[in-house]
Amino acid sequence: MRRQRRSRAVLVLTSRCFNERCVLILALVFLTCGQLRPLTRADRLNQDEKLEYVILRTVDRSAADEYLKLLNAPTRADYLQWFWQKRDITEHWLFQRRAEKARELFGKLDLLGDERIPVYIRYGPPRREEYAPQPLENETLRIFVNPAEIWSYDSIGLQFDFVQKGVGYQQVGFTRFGKNYFPPAFEMVDYGAKIPAPVLSARKIGLKIGLYRFAQKADSVAVELHYGIPSEELIREPKNGHLFHFQFNFTSRKGSQYRRSGWFSFHPDTNADYIVGREIIYLPVDLYTVTVEAINRDGTIYGTAEQELSLVDYVRRAQPVSDMTFYALIDNVFQSPQFVRPEWQRVIPLPGAEVKTGATFYVLFEIYNLKPDSLNRHRAEVSYEIMEINSRQMAVIPTPVRFITGTGTTGVAQERVHTMDLNPGSYLLIAKIRDLNSERTASVTAQFKILPFNQPKRL
Repeated sequence: MRRQRRSRAVLVLTSRCFNERCVLILALVFLTCGQLRPLTRADRLNQDEKLEYVILRTVDRSAADEYLKLLNAPTRADYLQWFWQKRDITEHWLFQRRAEKARELFGKLDLLGDERIPVYIRYGPPRREEYAPQPLENETLRIFVNPAEIWSYDSIGLQFDFVQKGVGYQQVGFTRFGKNYFPPAFEMVDYGAKIPAPVLSARKIGLKIGLYRFAQKADSVAVELHYGIPSEELIREPKNGHLFHFQFNFTSRKGSQYRRSGWFSFHPDTNADYIVGREIIYLPVDLYTVTVEAINRDGTIYGTAEQELSLVDYVRRAQPVSDMTFYALIDNVFQSPQFVRPEWQRVIPLPGAEVKTGATFYVLFEIYNLKPDSLNRHRAEVSYEIMEINSRQMAVIPTPVRFITGTGTTGVAQERVHTMDLNPGSYLLIAKIRDLNSERTASVTAQFKILPFNQPKRL
């Protein structure tokens, strides 16, 4: 009897384990299937035809669609011969070589679904940065993100952002940079027209501003003001009529006012999210209400934005670190005096500290009172983390560690941040600083938003 009971117990336990394994296997299958792309007519092609189809899709999408409609291999071969006869033969040879290399590097598992392949075919080998997230230690709340890659083509100033979705990689961002790219900006002009008042039917536009506090000099603090208007809201402006009057008001708690104003021109750009501007002003230590007003020259379009600014607490705490400042681009290409910093020729504001999911942005802040060595040089280490604010989950992303060196007691930290495939929402960027000469530590945080994207902008 005891042997029979033991046998039954073993049988029940084995059955339970089998059922649990089945459930686990089925769950894994469903999860895997959920990441697979749906099959298309292109999946019926053989491997060589798939490669030719990807080349066609890169060069001429309508030709690729026509290629798919053909019912057999001979007609598809004839179509390819006809298509490439109209073009330079060296172009086909170049694309063919790039396509074969892209298939070898990225297309072994999913030639049709990996969006790195068309970019490689069109532009060739990139300067490639790979992001392979590693789990955070001692963290129970985590946001797991997929591996990502940034492809940069420095000679033509293009950057493509990819995130792994299932087997292949999808393009989730596209930005321009370099000497041939000038983001649209508000530039001050000498225009003596009277400032108009908004008409009754005036259209209100979204004006975003950001305020950032930097070094204290005597009884004043350097304040950096960013402002921007969405390009899509200004693209309807008539030609040769792109003029706006801006007024920047800084009203202190004591009632004193500091005001700047002027007429600004701009050139709309459908590839840019915002038309932006930047102002630097030194303000006495006080509490301020900052108001920015914008209106076009006939009063039919206007916008306002307001934000509180405290310099009292900032100075009272003797901040070891400035505010963390958000930029859309930092490089050494001169565009306008308003975008110049001592270390860089161009810092383009990121209005509202908002970025599309999958894209990159830049952060910059100053570190004060660093201890110099015998050669009057400072050394500091800076690391970064990202936290989703509502859930307080830490994002499992590569945490870059940068070493800051220079002369004197003030250092400047600058970092390019990739949002991987983090979901839209509000996040906290955390920077931790360690002075390597004194071992003193400090930290600075700033909030930013990730917005959903529709279709990535491409060339």
